Amino acid sequence: MFKIKKGKFGLFDNIIISNPNYGIELHIINEFGAIVNKFTVNHSPFSFISGYQNSDELLNFHPYYSRSAKLFPFPNRLNQGRYHYAGVHYQLPANFPWSEHAVHGLLYNQPFTLIHSNTTKQDAEITLRFTTPCLHPGYPFAFQLDIRFHITTDGLLSCTTRVENQGQSPLPFGDAWHPYFSLGVPLNQCALTMPACNEVKHVNDLPNGEFQPYCQFAHGASLKNVALNHCFSFDSHQPIPLTFHRNDHSAELLYQQDPGYPYLQLYTPNNEASIAIEPMTCPADAFNNQLGLLELAPHQQQTFHWQCQAIYRA
Repeated sequence: MFKIKKGKFGLFDNIIISNPNYGIELHIINEFGAIVNKFTVNHSPFSFISGYQNSDELLNFHPYYSRSAKLFPFPNRLNQGRYHYAGVHYQLPANFPWSEHAVHGLLYNQPFTLIHSNTTKQDAEITLRFTTPCLHPGYPFAFQLDIRFHITTDGLLSCTTRVENQGQSPLPFGDAWHPYFSLGVPLNQCALTMPACNEVKHVNDLPNGEFQPYCQFAHGASLKNVALNHCFSFDSHQPIPLTFHRNDHSAELLYQQDPGYPYLQLYTPNNEASIAIEPMTCPADAFNNQLGLLELAPHQQQTFHWQCQAIYRA
């Protein structure tokens, strides 16, 4: 039977979903960006999500990774935090000291409220909510954002986001997640498979309007000596699958994002054995370049979905 327990991750409210019979634990820091902080299956001795060890690390040691957090109303970078919308100029702060741009949106450190939970022998789910009439003067739009996490006994974690415009004017936005995945070994012992797509070329961390075909991982390829910080676009009406696996096949992650997320960012940090696989509705600076920028009319809703199945063969 699945269980849901409320607790604390240092200073912040934390929710733990577990099923001891299947060795499953899912930790979500709902009071700080709805961060998925731990994900184990079949009693795996490592977490498939590379998370934070404590709240001090979250706030001080790695405060700017925004790992496994919700990114809204834009992912990645917004050029110097500036944009125009409907004839009005807006300014957001350069919120991280290592960048002149606004980075990772506005929800990566915001508190979410638990509004629903349910458990059975086969699965468990929770729904988290964030509501605001005006989150920031540089983004003065009223919206409600619900996140539904669902986990099954076979290690399938799914995440569904629903955005609703609660204002009286159109709501511009992009939606994304920022999960860092790990298989418990260095990346040179892992491989990745990803469908052929187009790479979104960047200059100074921002798209330059150019695309080029990309197929390095179309038939699977090792991650040995591979450094990634690349954005990709997919012209697909079908779900977009990726497979991340250990060379010894003892662990793998079967990842999939719905076509509502037509962009994907891959990033390999140089100081840990993880890879960020980031589903995005738009690339960086969408409020200025209009690539993938979405808009909701008053009271309109839109839903987005990604999932990953973690497999560990003890």
